[in-house]
Amino acid sequence: MENKNRGGTTTPQVIVPAITFIATSNACLHAGLEPVFVDVDEKTYNINPARIEEKITKNTVAIMPVHTFGQPCEMDAIVDIANRYDLKIVEDCAEAHFALYKGKPVGSFSDITGFSTYVAHTITTGIGGVITTNDRELMEISRSLIAHGRACTCEKCVASDPRKVCPLRMQTPIDKRFMMVRLGYSYRIGELEGAVGLGQLENREFIMNTRKKNAAYLTKNLEPAQEFLQLPHFPDYVDHSFMMYPIVIKKSASFKRDEIVRYLEKANIETRPMLPLLCQPIYQEIFGDIEKNYPVAKWIDECGFYVGCHHGLQNEQLDKIVETILTFLETRKP
Repeated sequence: MENKNRGGTTTPQVIVPAITFIATSNACLHAGLEPVFVDVDEKTYNINPARIEEKITKNTVAIMPVHTFGQPCEMDAIVDIANRYDLKIVEDCAEAHFALYKGKPVGSFSDITGFSTYVAHTITTGIGGVITTNDRELMEISRSLIAHGRACTCEKCVASDPRKVCPLRMQTPIDKRFMMVRLGYSYRIGELEGAVGLGQLENREFIMNTRKKNAAYLTKNLEPAQEFLQLPHFPDYVDHSFMMYPIVIKKSASFKRDEIVRYLEKANIETRPMLPLLCQPIYQEIFGDIEKNYPVAKWIDECGFYVGCHHGLQNEQLDKIVETILTFLETRKP
């Protein structure tokens, strides 16, 4: 079967959504894999399972679903496709700590999963992330890769605790703690960052409950704006973790995204675009002008933005977001 994006290649391919932070598809490129983009659902902004199979080729090796903005993907459909085509699943849970799909936590549907603990994310260590897997071989490879490719991945060596002696260190020609068996990276986080993360986990219930409460507050009070704005939509069988609050300007609106964004920013309300990917200059250089082939992603890129709903916000600040948006919409009425 011919590659839909680059005919004739034999490079292993990974299915990724056309809306995600660029790190998702960059990880494929850095690993020598080819990201093959799939358009997203117009309501959830997650990869559209109905469009995945048409992008699968003989070179496809994995699907990388991204639980965008904290909303779980339709994992039943994705797992079914992966099983039928014998593909691996690698979940990108960077934005979806503790989110649930039909009662099951995200990250538990795949062979290996990545969570981000960057400073702006739900659980933070300041910088860094977490890899989870139930495969011991993948665990050992991951531990090796994040520590320069070292041979020994036991707890004593991973922790680099000088008070503990690795029992394998003198059984190889080179001290096994410093024997490198693959090209690795310096991706470990330190004890300080780990302590910050553990402290965050102790406050998990407060963090998650407050984010959900804040998102519900925004949705309820922005109800008059739904003629012009698409607010978050999710089925009752998912538990959204609301890393942020995404909004998309409806196609019928008489104003542009940048107009409302500038109005909010002038009122000191920070906004961010909704993860533009295919229009990034570096991707236009690599893949060409392909965004037009992904109409939902293009609409989101042109009309989407998000505001905060994090656990540091009070009702007074949420009210300011609501009042500013509603005031803007009043000025745009005919």
